[in-house]
Amino acid sequence: MSGIQKIGLFDSGLGGLTVLSALNKILPGVPKVYYGDTLHLPYGDKSDAAIIGYSTSIVQFLKDEGCQLIVIACNSASAAAGKALVEQFPELTFINVIDPVVDYLAGLPPQKVGLLGTRATVRSGAYSSKLASVTSAVNLQALATPLLVPLIEDGFLGTGIETNVLEHYLKDPSMSGITALVPGCTHYPLLEEAATSLLKGVQWVDAPAIVAKEVAEHWSGEGSAEDVFYLSDRTDNFLRLAKTTFGIDADWELKLLQE
Repeated sequence: MSGIQKIGLFDSGLGGLTVLSALNKILPGVPKVYYGDTLHLPYGDKSDAAIIGYSTSIVQFLKDEGCQLIVIACNSASAAAGKALVEQFPELTFINVIDPVVDYLAGLPPQKVGLLGTRATVRSGAYSSKLASVTSAVNLQALATPLLVPLIEDGFLGTGIETNVLEHYLKDPSMSGITALVPGCTHYPLLEEAATSLLKGVQWVDAPAIVAKEVAEHWSGEGSAEDVFYLSDRTDNFLRLAKTTFGIDADWELKLLQE
């Protein structure tokens, strides 16, 4: 798409920074605006109507900031609000975090794949239905894992607690016999080390890298600028985790949007 000035990304909190980090490896220096809706964290426990409302306000803000390519860097928002956003903002280009991963899975040989996601993402059936529409070779089993996002946002990575909780979820019968695992929430790539220690020989699907590659294929803008960061609620814990986990020591501007 020609004339794109900035890339906008949004999520309910830290998770979308996994996508931003992957994107910065491919498109370093490209102007990007990130919005973390920490006031409404986590999206996975909200209704579809609420998620659509939050997402619409954020996209309008990102559009006003000059973003013409929007990355819905949240699985719950991609599932619940993706279609509504495309319809409401036809002048913008949207990349969600579900479709690129589904396309990747469709190219795999026949196997059983596990997917961990929020309640909203699993409830939507977005991954399963989209994958089933293009292939029947991959058996995708989705499991709701609601404790993982607050665990990450509350700073429990590296304590061993995240491994114990993840182990509990992975013992679910639906995960038996999987040969690959998809982090169906943008927070979950931060659990890669814990997951691979528990599932020997199981492929970890690098969802942020897959999404970043898709974004790069749609980018044709020019210019260079530092990333700009906004939050709907600035907390010391979030700022600390953004710095220690992602190396982001930025001036996070507080921007509360009208719903």
